[in-house]
Amino acid sequence: MSKNAVAALVVLLAGAALLASCANPEAAADDPDLYIGDRGVEAFLHRQEDTGPIAANEAKKKVPIFDPSGFPLIERFPNPSVRPIRGKYAENVVKTAKSYLGVPYVYGSDRTEPTTFDCSDFTRWVYLESIGMDLPWDSRSQAAYVKAFSKKIYTSLSEARRGDLLFFTNYRGENASDYEGLRPSEKPITHTAIYLGNGKVIHSASKLSGGVRIDEWSWRQLHRRFLFGGGIVPAAKSKKIE
Repeated sequence: MSKNAVAALVVLLAGAALLASCANPEAAADDPDLYIGDRGVEAFLHRQEDTGPIAANEAKKKVPIFDPSGFPLIERFPNPSVRPIRGKYAENVVKTAKSYLGVPYVYGSDRTEPTTFDCSDFTRWVYLESIGMDLPWDSRSQAAYVKAFSKKIYTSLSEARRGDLLFFTNYRGENASDYEGLRPSEKPITHTAIYLGNGKVIHSASKLSGGVRIDEWSWRQLHRRFLFGGGIVPAAKSKKIE
Protein backbone atom coordinates (compact mmCIF):
# COMPACT_ATOMS: atom_id res chain seq x y z
CA MET A 1 0.00 0.00 0.00
CA SER A 2 1.37 3.40 -0.95
CA LYS A 3 1.99 6.16 1.60
CA ASN A 4 -0.84 8.19 0.10
CA ALA A 5 -3.21 5.26 0.43
CA VAL A 6 -2.20 4.69 4.06
CA ALA A 7 -2.68 8.36 4.85
CA ALA A 8 -6.11 8.39 3.20
CA LEU A 9 -7.20 5.28 5.10
CA VAL A 10 -6.12 6.73 8.43
CA VAL A 11 -7.96 9.98 7.75
CA LEU A 12 -11.14 8.11 6.77
CA LEU A 13 -11.02 5.95 9.90
CA ALA A 14 -10.43 8.95 12.12
CA GLY A 15 -13.23 10.89 10.46
CA ALA A 16 -15.73 8.08 10.84
CA ALA A 17 -14.86 7.59 14.50
CA LEU A 18 -14.97 11.30 15.17
CA LEU A 19 -18.51 11.57 13.79
CA ALA A 20 -19.57 8.79 16.12
CA SER A 21 -18.03 10.61 19.09
CA CYS A 22 -20.25 13.66 18.81
CA ALA A 23 -23.02 12.03 20.84
CA ASN A 24 -20.79 11.58 23.91
CA PRO A 25 -17.36 13.19 23.58
CA GLU A 26 -16.13 11.89 26.95
CA ALA A 27 -16.76 8.21 26.26
CA ALA A 28 -13.65 6.12 25.63
CA ALA A 29 -15.45 4.15 22.95
CA ASP A 30 -15.95 7.37 21.01
CA ASP A 31 -12.36 8.62 21.13
CA PRO A 32 -10.96 7.92 17.63
CA ASP A 33 -7.34 8.68 18.49
CA LEU A 34 -7.28 5.80 21.00
CA TYR A 35 -8.19 3.30 18.29
CA ILE A 36 -5.64 4.57 15.77
CA GLY A 37 -2.74 5.79 17.94
CA ASP A 38 0.09 6.99 15.74
CA ARG A 39 -0.36 4.14 13.23
CA GLY A 40 0.43 5.42 9.74
CA VAL A 41 1.91 8.67 11.00
CA GLU A 42 5.20 7.98 9.25
CA ALA A 43 3.43 8.66 5.95
CA PHE A 44 3.14 12.31 7.01
CA LEU A 45 6.64 12.80 8.34
CA HIS A 46 10.01 13.74 6.95
CA ARG A 47 12.93 12.01 8.60
CA GLN A 48 15.23 14.06 10.80
CA GLU A 49 18.80 14.75 9.74
CA ASP A 50 21.32 12.50 11.41
CA THR A 51 22.96 15.04 13.70
CA GLY A 52 22.84 13.52 17.18
CA PRO A 53 25.69 11.92 19.13
CA ILE A 54 26.66 8.56 17.63
CA ALA A 55 27.94 5.54 19.52
CA ALA A 56 31.71 5.22 19.36
CA ASN A 57 31.53 1.62 18.17
CA GLU A 58 28.86 2.24 15.51
CA ALA A 59 31.41 2.36 12.69
CA LYS A 60 32.70 -1.08 13.70
CA LYS A 61 29.35 -2.81 13.19
CA LYS A 62 29.27 -4.91 10.05
CA VAL A 63 25.50 -5.40 9.94
CA PRO A 64 23.44 -2.20 10.17
CA ILE A 65 20.15 -2.20 12.07
CA PHE A 66 17.10 -0.66 10.42
CA ASP A 67 13.78 0.60 11.71
CA PRO A 68 10.44 -0.56 10.19
CA SER A 69 10.57 2.27 7.65
CA GLY A 70 13.99 1.19 6.40
CA PHE A 71 16.07 3.90 8.08
CA PRO A 72 19.24 2.96 9.99
CA LEU A 73 19.03 2.93 13.76
CA ILE A 74 21.94 4.67 15.45
CA GLU A 75 22.53 4.43 19.17
CA ARG A 76 22.31 7.75 20.98
CA PHE A 77 23.82 8.92 24.25
CA PRO A 78 23.08 11.85 26.58
CA ASN A 79 24.73 15.14 25.74
CA PRO A 80 27.87 15.36 27.90
CA SER A 81 26.91 18.89 28.95
CA VAL A 82 23.72 17.65 30.65
CA ARG A 83 24.06 17.14 34.37
CA PRO A 84 21.88 14.28 35.65
CA ILE A 85 19.37 15.28 38.31
CA ARG A 86 20.20 13.53 41.59
CA GLY A 87 22.67 11.47 39.60
CA LYS A 88 20.04 9.95 37.27
CA TYR A 89 19.28 10.94 33.67
CA ALA A 90 15.82 9.39 34.11
CA GLU A 91 14.99 12.26 36.45
CA ASN A 92 15.81 14.76 33.68
CA VAL A 93 13.44 12.86 31.40
CA VAL A 94 10.61 12.84 33.94
CA LYS A 95 11.03 16.51 34.85
CA THR A 96 10.88 17.57 31.20
CA ALA A 97 7.92 15.29 30.49
CA LYS A 98 5.89 16.83 33.31
CA SER A 99 6.66 20.33 32.05
CA TYR A 100 4.49 19.57 28.99
CA LEU A 101 1.35 18.50 30.85
CA GLY A 102 -1.71 19.74 29.00
CA VAL A 103 -0.02 20.34 25.64
CA PRO A 104 -2.67 19.50 23.01
CA TYR A 105 -2.73 16.28 21.00
CA VAL A 106 -2.50 16.44 17.20
CA TYR A 107 -2.08 13.32 15.07
CA GLY A 108 1.07 13.67 12.95
CA SER A 109 2.18 16.71 14.95
CA ASP A 110 5.08 18.89 13.79
CA ARG A 111 8.27 17.17 14.97
CA THR A 112 10.27 20.42 14.89
CA GLU A 113 8.47 22.28 17.70
CA PRO A 114 6.63 21.39 20.93
CA THR A 115 3.28 23.21 20.77
CA THR A 116 1.39 20.00 19.90
CA PHE A 117 2.21 16.30 20.25
CA ASP A 118 1.04 12.86 19.29
CA CYS A 119 2.35 10.01 21.44
CA SER A 120 5.68 9.41 19.70
CA ASP A 121 6.38 13.09 19.08
CA PHE A 122 5.99 13.63 22.83
CA THR A 123 8.41 10.88 23.85
CA ARG A 124 10.96 11.91 21.22
CA TRP A 125 10.81 15.59 22.16
CA VAL A 126 11.15 14.83 25.88
CA TYR A 127 14.30 12.75 25.38
CA LEU A 128 15.76 15.29 22.98
CA GLU A 129 15.15 18.31 25.20
CA SER A 130 15.98 16.68 28.53
CA ILE A 131 19.20 14.82 27.72
CA GLY A 132 19.93 15.40 24.03
CA MET A 133 19.02 11.92 22.76
CA ASP A 134 17.38 12.17 19.32
CA LEU A 135 15.06 9.17 18.91
CA PRO A 136 13.16 7.99 15.81
CA TRP A 137 9.93 9.78 14.93
CA ASP A 138 7.14 7.20 15.38
CA SER A 139 6.27 4.54 17.95
CA ARG A 140 7.19 1.52 15.82
CA SER A 141 10.62 2.93 15.06
CA GLN A 142 11.13 3.91 18.70
CA ALA A 143 10.18 0.36 19.67
CA ALA A 144 12.77 -0.98 17.23
CA TYR A 145 15.34 1.35 18.78
CA VAL A 146 14.54 0.08 22.27
CA LYS A 147 14.78 -3.54 21.14
CA ALA A 148 18.11 -2.82 19.46
CA PHE A 149 19.82 -0.91 22.25
CA SER A 150 18.10 -1.47 25.59
CA LYS A 151 19.98 -3.74 27.95
CA LYS A 152 16.70 -5.17 29.21
CA ILE A 153 13.42 -5.74 27.38
CA TYR A 154 10.43 -6.86 29.44
CA THR A 155 6.80 -7.78 28.90
CA SER A 156 5.72 -7.50 32.53
CA LEU A 157 4.72 -4.06 33.79
CA SER A 158 6.18 -4.95 37.18
CA GLU A 159 9.66 -4.63 35.65
CA ALA A 160 9.17 -1.07 34.38
CA ARG A 161 11.56 1.55 35.72
CA ARG A 162 11.23 5.32 35.96
CA GLY A 163 12.01 6.97 32.62
CA ASP A 164 11.52 3.78 30.56
CA LEU A 165 9.72 3.79 27.22
CA LEU A 166 6.61 1.59 27.13
CA PHE A 167 4.78 0.39 24.04
CA PHE A 168 1.11 -0.49 23.60
CA THR A 169 -1.30 -1.74 21.00
CA ASN A 170 -4.45 0.15 20.07
CA TYR A 171 -7.50 0.54 22.27
CA ARG A 172 -10.32 -1.92 21.49
CA GLY A 173 -12.82 -1.37 24.30
CA GLU A 174 -13.26 -1.55 28.06
CA ASN A 175 -13.84 -5.29 28.35
CA ALA A 176 -11.06 -7.78 29.12
CA SER A 177 -12.42 -10.01 26.37
CA ASP A 178 -11.61 -7.31 23.82
CA TYR A 179 -7.92 -8.16 24.25
CA GLU A 180 -8.05 -11.94 24.63
CA GLY A 181 -6.91 -14.37 21.97
CA LEU A 182 -5.46 -11.76 19.63
CA ARG A 183 -2.89 -12.87 17.08
CA PRO A 184 0.41 -10.94 16.93
CA SER A 185 -0.75 -9.31 13.70
CA GLU A 186 -3.77 -7.98 15.57
CA LYS A 187 -1.60 -6.24 18.16
CA PRO A 188 0.38 -3.61 16.25
CA ILE A 189 2.39 -1.01 18.14
CA THR A 190 0.32 2.17 18.05
CA HIS A 191 1.13 4.00 21.29
CA THR A 192 4.09 4.83 23.52
CA ALA A 193 4.46 6.38 26.96
CA ILE A 194 7.09 7.20 29.59
CA TYR A 195 6.95 5.36 32.91
CA LEU A 196 6.88 7.55 36.02
CA GLY A 197 6.89 4.87 38.70
CA ASN A 198 4.18 3.69 41.10
CA GLY A 199 2.04 2.36 38.26
CA LYS A 200 1.76 5.68 36.43
CA VAL A 201 2.68 6.82 32.93
CA ILE A 202 2.87 10.18 31.21
CA HIS A 203 1.78 10.26 27.58
CA SER A 204 -0.13 12.07 24.85
CA ALA A 205 -3.05 9.78 24.08
CA SER A 206 -5.75 11.69 22.22
CA LYS A 207 -7.36 15.05 21.56
CA LEU A 208 -10.49 14.27 23.59
CA SER A 209 -8.48 13.14 26.62
CA GLY A 210 -6.63 16.46 26.76
CA GLY A 211 -3.19 15.81 25.27
CA VAL A 212 -0.25 15.20 27.61
CA ARG A 213 -1.49 13.69 30.87
CA ILE A 214 -0.57 11.33 33.70
CA ASP A 215 -2.55 8.11 34.07
CA GLU A 216 -2.70 4.86 36.01
CA TRP A 217 -2.10 1.50 34.32
CA SER A 218 -5.84 0.89 34.24
CA TRP A 219 -6.66 3.98 32.14
CA ARG A 220 -8.25 2.90 28.85
CA GLN A 221 -6.98 -0.66 29.42
CA LEU A 222 -3.30 0.25 29.15
CA HIS A 223 -2.40 -2.76 31.30
CA ARG A 224 -4.07 -5.08 28.78
CA ARG A 225 -2.70 -3.21 25.78
CA PHE A 226 0.90 -3.30 27.01
CA LEU A 227 3.34 -5.09 24.66
CA PHE A 228 6.82 -4.44 26.05
CA GLY A 229 9.11 -1.81 27.48
CA GLY A 230 12.76 -1.04 28.00
CA GLY A 231 15.21 1.47 29.34
CA ILE A 232 17.47 3.43 27.00
CA VAL A 233 18.86 5.97 29.47
CA PRO A 234 22.37 4.91 30.48
CA ALA A 235 23.46 5.15 34.08
CA ALA A 236 25.22 8.39 34.80
CA LYS A 237 28.91 8.14 35.61
CA SER A 238 29.31 8.22 39.32
CA LYS A 239 30.58 11.52 40.63
CA LYS A 240 30.38 13.46 43.83
CA ILE A 241 27.10 15.35 44.02
CA GLU A 242 27.48 18.70 45.74
